[in-house]
Amino acid sequence: MRNAIGKARKAKLPPGAHGLVIGADTFLYFRGRVIGKPKTMRQAHRLLRALSGRSHWVYTGVCLRDATTGRMRASYAKTKVTFQQLTDEDIARLLQRVSPLDKAGGYAIQGDRGRLIARIEGSRTNVIGLPMELLRRELRNI
Repeated sequence: MRNAIGKARKAKLPPGAHGLVIGADTFLYFRGRVIGKPKTMRQAHRLLRALSGRSHWVYTGVCLRDATTGRMRASYAKTKVTFQQLTDEDIARLLQRVSPLDKAGGYAIQGDRGRLIARIEGSRTNVIGLPMELLRRELRNI
C-alpha cells in the first residue's frame, strides 16, 4: 500500500483538476520473501523454476486520491496462486512470450490457458495487476 500511496501522491495534475488518481503496486510473497520484478532474464528463469508446482501469494496495494480534496483511501488484495509443474522448456517458452522484467514475479496470466497456473484462490484481476473487485469497493467508499 505504501508504494500505491506514493504513486497516487506523485501523480502530476493540472491546476483545477477533478476526478480520481489511482495508484497501484503488486508484489509476490513466496517462502517468506517479498518478490518484485526480476532484474535479469536469468533471475526470471530462476524465479519461475522456484515457483514451479508451488503456491505463492500475490498482493496488490491500491490507493485512490481525490484530485479536488486530496483525500486518499488505500487498501490491498491478496490472492493465492498455484503454478503447474514447469519444465525448463516451458519456462523458456514463457519467457519468450512475455516480457518478464516488467512484471512482479516475472510472469503474466493473461491468455495463460492453464499452461502456467494450476489454481487461483481469490481475485484473478489481482494477479493481472489491478484487483477490480477491490477497486469497485473503494470507489463506492470514496
